[in-house]
Amino acid sequence: MRYYAKQFGHYAKQFGYAGLRLCGLALCVGLLGTAVWAQNGAIRGTVYYQENANAKPKPRPGVEILILRQDIKGQLKTKTDKKGTYFYTVQAFGTYVVVAHGAGYKHQVKPPVRITSTEPVQIDITLTPGDGRLPPVEQLLAEAQGGGTPETPPPAPAAPPEPTAEEKEAAAKLKAERERIEKENERARNINEQLRTLMDSGNTAFNRGDYETAASDYRKALALDDNQPGFLGNLASATLQIAVQHFNAKRRDEARKAFQESGDAAARAVALNDAQPADRRDPTYRSKAAEAYRFLAELYGDAEAGEKAAKFYIELADMQTDAKKRNEMRVRAGDSYRFAGKFKQADEFYRAVLQEDANNIPAMNGLAMSLLSSDPELLDPNKAGEAIALFEMVAAKATDPNLKQSAQASAEYIRTTAKEIVRPKPGRKKN
Repeated sequence: MRYYAKQFGHYAKQFGYAGLRLCGLALCVGLLGTAVWAQNGAIRGTVYYQENANAKPKPRPGVEILILRQDIKGQLKTKTDKKGTYFYTVQAFGTYVVVAHGAGYKHQVKPPVRITSTEPVQIDITLTPGDGRLPPVEQLLAEAQGGGTPETPPPAPAAPPEPTAEEKEAAAKLKAERERIEKENERARNINEQLRTLMDSGNTAFNRGDYETAASDYRKALALDDNQPGFLGNLASATLQIAVQHFNAKRRDEARKAFQESGDAAARAVALNDAQPADRRDPTYRSKAAEAYRFLAELYGDAEAGEKAAKFYIELADMQTDAKKRNEMRVRAGDSYRFAGKFKQADEFYRAVLQEDANNIPAMNGLAMSLLSSDPELLDPNKAGEAIALFEMVAAKATDPNLKQSAQASAEYIRTTAKEIVRPKPGRKKN
């Protein structure tokens, strides 16, 4: 690899190792800071129980809360805590229906609500006595669309009769069941309160630039409940910022660990999110995983991370309906393979993009770099000739002066120093 040893400093801009690359890195990652809440909203509220029209509603713990997604299929479950409150993080820009139900209650359905920001939406519910039956989801959604369940408590009995032996037995069983549910959900209620606190404190720390504190809060939340992709995605954002800070301060080992944690957290978020229906999958988590793993491949030569990044970029490309955006993801997949030393796979992606868009400058430059990286001494004259031609096209078409200059320098380097460069001769004309 004598080429890299001799040319590293002179062509740093082309190969992405000098200060300019780090500035670009920090600037690119900085954009993530403003989007930590972008994909998460929340629904919260208090559930009351009113026994009859003359009774005062009181907060009710242990009530089952069912959150239905109206615009697409999906449902979430939680329970009220000891104060009768509930809280659940949800994806923003969805329409949700909240249902409260449980043994001894008549279920209550609230009208649909659309989450349009990161601010929690307050939905309070009053339950009345009932048989505890819960209708099918389709009926619940229809009831919500019709305005929800009227919260009308039954009239107070004038003089309740003395309960029969059977009624006393049923009441005792109901009490025992409620006590059992209360014990089972004691830990869940505590977690509910702690998650709400950790969400607020973590995001506040992130937004003021205290990424270490933010990451610590997200880790604490995940120790309580590791099945929330929102916390995993936020941890990925915070640790990516930490990695950049370490790298720019030349703490390469610490940076590498933080890049790894960022990629792994985002990958876990992808796995949890993929368990949902296809139309509910959030591409943000894939983007975060791909970015963190790509940095590991580019900055540390981590081949495994490069292949992971390429996989996520390929999946992102398959999600795109816009051809330009799809080719952008495919070029990034090629870059990730190239950083991982998988030049054959990188070439395939660059060439596939160029077949669709012959003037795609990132694909031209990536292919030229891949040819140069796979044969640094350029002993293969065909590779040398193609690399020169590609660099010359990049220099002619690029609008970025830095890219134009580095492409010209690379073409000149190959032309003057590579061994046995033989340009393909044109075919002889037939008489």
